[in-house]
Amino acid sequence: MSSLHSQHQQQARMLEFTRSHEEINALLGYLQEISDLAALGALAAWDQNTALPEEAGDVRGAQLATLQGVLHERWTSPELGRLVARLESVVEKEPFTDADRALVREAKREHEKATRLPRSLVEEMARVEAASFEAWRRAREQNDFASFAPWLSRTVALQREIAERYGYRETRYDALLDLFEPGLTVRKLDALFAPVREVSLSLLKRIQNSGHTIDASCLYGHFPVAQQDALCKRLLEALGYDFQRGGLAHSPHPFTTSFGSPLDVRLTIHPQENFLASAVMAAIHEGGHALYEQGCAPTLLRTPLAGGASMGVHESQSRLWENYIGRSEPFWKGQFHLLRAAFPEHFTTIDAATFSRALNKVEPSLIRIEADEVTYNLHIIIRYELERELINGELAVESLPRLWNARYREYLGITPDSDRNGVLQDVHWTSGFGYFPSYTLGNLYAAQIYYTLLKIFPDFNNRLEQGET
Repeated sequence: MSSLHSQHQQQARMLEFTRSHEEINALLGYLQEISDLAALGALAAWDQNTALPEEAGDVRGAQLATLQGVLHERWTSPELGRLVARLESVVEKEPFTDADRALVREAKREHEKATRLPRSLVEEMARVEAASFEAWRRAREQNDFASFAPWLSRTVALQREIAERYGYRETRYDALLDLFEPGLTVRKLDALFAPVREVSLSLLKRIQNSGHTIDASCLYGHFPVAQQDALCKRLLEALGYDFQRGGLAHSPHPFTTSFGSPLDVRLTIHPQENFLASAVMAAIHEGGHALYEQGCAPTLLRTPLAGGASMGVHESQSRLWENYIGRSEPFWKGQFHLLRAAFPEHFTTIDAATFSRALNKVEPSLIRIEADEVTYNLHIIIRYELERELINGELAVESLPRLWNARYREYLGITPDSDRNGVLQDVHWTSGFGYFPSYTLGNLYAAQIYYTLLKIFPDFNNRLEQGET
């Protein structure tokens, strides 16, 4: 027992900073100020997604540009660079901790990247991102890609310039991939995605030719939004999400955000009154992100270490909860009482097994966030191919809707009925490129995590059936 206690103490110590060291303390001072400023930027972005008045977009863009300019000034500080250089070799020795080493590593990475960009470019990207979001929101509502295209073109141009300034070995897109998954390249992704694509297409064809059908009608009906909100809140609480350290809201596209701390981690959903799975699965997916953020060691708050290892790892947590747990029959056996309490008339004659089968129905669909496990990675590969071509100069923005529809016909055998359900469905391209591959990486990581979880806890599904999470 004493040995185990000592081991836990040592692990906890590794997550603490050596504040007794003068230069570690000085670095923390720099990075805590940067983290606080970044948190205010995240708060402004949360507000823009959830509550910003329609006429306030330009002002918010100017505010965010000012903030990003100040952040850039902090990151490019020569004194910060000198401090990191002095600490880089020092922290590899005792008695420094893993937290010390990670702090120096991340500070070096961010400082070096920031010094490659002029402040004017950083500020312009912030202005364009804010305006692009508002243009995308209106364009999606009006099914009008042409009105969004100029802003997307501007974002593409800025992201190309940013990638050029960061530098790369093989393709411009590599520089943007590295922002979300350090070290990731097109060469690595192509080798990884080729078998994923082939296996997904082969499995989809086998399922389509099997003659087996699944009735998913229980997912459709009339589900008032207020009751969906209440249900999603109960489900999130069942997962372990702490509403004393978070909150649930609506936005055009579901997302999770935190503010430099596990003490304030918020998420959104986008309910549809006639389709329950949209809000429910978004809540579980975003809940996975939020649990990862709320699980951050309190010792790391107000530092760059509080945001997770990478976006691929982040997506592994959301996809683990959404797919391996949230679509499973054992999970719904343990939580089905929440569905019946929220919509008693609809679910009186429906059981957990029927609901779980409906959630797992494999069928090509237009909307990525509503896709089944078999087809989901094909949605990601389509986006990966298109954004790679955009950034590498092989595709013009004006051709994007046509090529989007062509890839959907090629990979999924369906054609989007509108740009709203096609090229305009995702918010990601309003702010940049390179994120989408993180979802498939997350799927692959999650599969390995789940496999290991079942080996360590062979009674895991029995626990889910009893309502444990």
